[in-house]
Amino acid sequence: MKDIIITTSVKTTLELNNQAQKLANELNLNYIKRNKTTIKQLLETVRGVIVIYKNKLSYFENDSEFFFHLDTTALKIKNSDNEPLIEIIGKEKQSVLDCTMGLAGDSILLSYYGHNVTSIEKNKIIHLITSTGLKNYISPNEEINKAMRKITTHNYDCIDYLKRTPDNAFDIIYFDPMFSHDITESNNLDGITPLADNHFPYDEFIKEAYRVARDKIIIKAHFKDNVFEKYNFIRIIRKNTKFHFGFLNINQKTKN
Repeated sequence: MKDIIITTSVKTTLELNNQAQKLANELNLNYIKRNKTTIKQLLETVRGVIVIYKNKLSYFENDSEFFFHLDTTALKIKNSDNEPLIEIIGKEKQSVLDCTMGLAGDSILLSYYGHNVTSIEKNKIIHLITSTGLKNYISPNEEINKAMRKITTHNYDCIDYLKRTPDNAFDIIYFDPMFSHDITESNNLDGITPLADNHFPYDEFIKEAYRVARDKIIIKAHFKDNVFEKYNFIRIIRKNTKFHFGFLNINQKTKN
C-alpha cells in the first residue's frame, strides 16, 4: 500500500487532520495535507487516495470512489426479499462466517435476522472502510444499526483464517465470489472493483470449509458460473436474477 496516501476533505478541521495522521501511522502510509488540491491532481502521482470526511471514509482510485453504504440491503430488509439465504440457513441464531465481506450487505442481513456473524475481508482498504462503516454508519432503521454493530470483522485472507480455525467452529460458512462474471448493471459496486481479487481458490477453500462448518456451506454466485455443478452445490434457482444461491449439507457428508 506504499502508493496510497491519506488526506482529508478540503473543508477540514483539526480533528479530521488528527484522525488522518493517526490512521496514516496505523497503516504506515503518508498523510498529505489537502489544502485545495483536487483528488484528480493527487491521483497523478499515487495509485489511490483515502479521504477522511466528517461523516464518511472514502477511497479513490482511477475514476472510482469506494465508500460504505447500505446498497440495496435496507430495501431487501424492508421487502423481505432476500429469502433464499435466510431460508437455506433455516434455524435461528446460527453462527455464520462470511468469508467475503466486501460491503457487508449479506453480513448485515444475516445479523438482522438474528444470526451471530463474523465477517472476513482480505483487502485492507475494503476492510478499513467497511468495518468503519459498520461501527459508525447511522441508518434511519435502528434495527439495522443494531445488526451492523453486532458484526465482528477481521482483516484476513479467508483461507488463512479457515486454516487457523478449529474443526466445527461455525454452523454456516458463507461466501460470495462476486467477480467471476462482470455485472454491468451493478454500478453501485463500481468503487470496489479496483480493489477486488478476481481469483478465488475454490478447491482449497471448500476443503477447509468442510472442516470448519458444522451444518452448511453456502455460496452466492452468478447464474452462469459452473461452480454449482463442479462442487455439487444444491442450487436455488431465482428467476430474473443474476445471482443464485447454492448450498452443501455438511451433516450429510462424510468429512475427510
